[in-house]
This record gives sequence, C-alpha cells and structure tokens, in this order.
Amino acid sequence: MESKTYRLKEFIRPGDGRSLIVDASAGLSLGPLPGLEQFVPAVEGVLPLVDGLVASPGQAGKLTGRTREDAALLVRADWTNALRGHDFVLPPETTSHIPLLTPADALDLGASALVIYFLLGFEEQIEAGCLRSTVQLALEGSKVGMPLIVDVQAIGPRVVLKGKAIELGVSYALEGGADGVAVSWPGRESFQTILAMAAGLPVWIKPTQFEKIEADLGDALQMGGTGLWLDQQLFAAQDPSELLGIIGAQIHPAAIGN
Repeated sequence: MESKTYRLKEFIRPGDGRSLIVDASAGLSLGPLPGLEQFVPAVEGVLPLVDGLVASPGQAGKLTGRTREDAALLVRADWTNALRGHDFVLPPETTSHIPLLTPADALDLGASALVIYFLLGFEEQIEAGCLRSTVQLALEGSKVGMPLIVDVQAIGPRVVLKGKAIELGVSYALEGGADGVAVSWPGRESFQTILAMAAGLPVWIKPTQFEKIEADLGDALQMGGTGLWLDQQLFAAQDPSELLGIIGAQIHPAAIGN
C-alpha cells in the first residue's frame, strides 16, 4: 500500500491534492488523431505542464526521454471500439472490450498508474466484463503497488439519465477497488454524490465542452474535486501549451511564481 500511495503522489501534488491529467491514448481505438500524428513531438511540449500523461502501451514505450520534472506516466490497460461513433470509417457492429496488460507490465514500462475504461449503457456482458477487469487489476495492483484509475464512460445507447449512469459507474468502480475515477462533468448535484461515494479518493472531471472547461473545473475544485482530465481534443487546439498554462494556474494557483 505504501508504494501505491507513493505512486499516486507522482501525479497528484501533495501540496494541494490536485492534479492535471492529459489522456493521449484514444488513438489506440480511433487511429491517428489531429495533432497527435507524430506522438513524441506532440507530447514533449505538454509533459512539463501537466501532472500526468495517459498513453497506450506502445506510446509509453516511446517516451524514453522523460525527466523527473515531466509528467508522470499512466498507461492505458485496455482497448475498446466503443469510442467509435457512427461516423467512424469502420463503425463497430458489436462492442468489444479487451484487456491489454497487467500491473506488472505497467511496472516494466515505468508507469505510475494503470487506467481502464468502465463502459456503461452497453450489453450486460460488457459492463460485467468491466467490473471483472476492475476487480482483477485492483487486486493484482495492490500486490505490486500499482494504482488503478477508472475512466467512467457512460456513452452506450442504453444510457438515459447520464448523470445517474455516471454515478452508477463510479459506484461499480469504487466497489471493484479503484484508487480514483475520471468522469465527465455530471452537474453539481451528481458530482456531490460522486464525491461522497469516493470518500476522499481522487475524482477528476472531463469537460463536456471545451468552451466550458474553466467554469466546470471551477465548480469541481470548489466542491472538492481533484482536478481535470483532458482528452485528445487538447492536441487539436491552436496552442495546447497556452491552454494548459491557464488551466494549470487554475488548478495549482499556489505554484505561480514558484
């Protein structure tokens, strides 16, 4: 448990308990993404500005030049085609969710945490598989000191009340042994429920709209959220570094000028 706590502190600042994470792993499911066609050059400018970077196992193997001042590495432990919409070049006929690596594999890659999806609104076997993977990786991670962060994705066609679906996904993840969760901003009422369920474990929000990042983040931080979890949209922005500077100052205001 001590090594797991130590690794969490590598991407959650002990001074304020807050964190800025960028998830660049979606290309694993979606193929080449705008701004990430050349992975290493794209993320090199981001690494000093964030607390953690989520990468696929293949991407992680390319980040050999990271320093102690750069972001901690979090590795995506699963693959799914659920992120592919109807406009994708090959829309999925059935939903798949496949494990990719173990906590021991993540240790070999130099990771500070594993990240997995929890998919909601799909067939029962998909949700059951997500819960099974969460439990298994949490148990294996506890043995080697590898934290597990669950990325809750309430994106399936059966989702009716998104906020309630996110709450359900968080409850499953936490019961399965997750050490933290990332959720789309569900609104203040649902977020308060999620924080109560988390009971002090880290909770990141993902913005529903890029234009509302600062407003949603401000609400989340004021309520006790851990910080922000940005996805690949960041790299399509005109100046990702400038945006990260603004957001980083909002999350870690005491660090300005230090």
